[in-house]
Amino acid sequence: MNGEKLKNIIEAILLASYEPLSADKLHRIITSKVNTSKSDILSAIDDLKTDYENKEIEIAKVASGFRIQAKSEIGDYLNIMFAERTPRYSRALLETLSIIAYRQPVTRGDIEAIRGVSVSTSIMRTLTERNWVRIIGYRDVPGKPAMFATTPEFLDYFSLQRLDQLPDLPEKKEPLDLDLELDDRSVGNQDLSGNGSEPVAVGTDLDMEAATIQD
Repeated sequence: MNGEKLKNIIEAILLASYEPLSADKLHRIITSKVNTSKSDILSAIDDLKTDYENKEIEIAKVASGFRIQAKSEIGDYLNIMFAERTPRYSRALLETLSIIAYRQPVTRGDIEAIRGVSVSTSIMRTLTERNWVRIIGYRDVPGKPAMFATTPEFLDYFSLQRLDQLPDLPEKKEPLDLDLELDDRSVGNQDLSGNGSEPVAVGTDLDMEAATIQD
């Protein structure tokens, strides 16, 4: 198969996929029909990246693999398109997620000790239903509390490959701007306010209070 044909096939597969695809998975899909090497696939992906340099879309590498997405520069236009379906998250939920992301693995008790208030079951349910956090074990103390950590889906969602790509924590009492993009997949127009806190409308920037995370 020539390089141009392979490039077009990979582009079509990535456009049709609802999730990122690794090079190994792309290789399995394509070699089920034709013979090609993994190195040829990676080379074709590099060619696609070059093709997209002057376009408003790009091939992004995230934790689970590659995906085609809009570039951040046109986020304002996309916000208009999705304005009516932008999910709303409470500050309590965002603080809880940020604590788990930066301090994992943590128990609900750890989160409550940092935030100074209890963590509602609805917040933890929302985070687990979105596959942003999961239980990775149980702490060996009385009661065996569950320990939570982020998932590969969390990294994919926020266009990260590794946890060390999270922004550095700012100085105490400064808001933590992760500059991460949220979409409305599987949430619709729900008000995920949780704990009665004032909901935060999330567009392109996810603002979390870092003050509660400082030592």
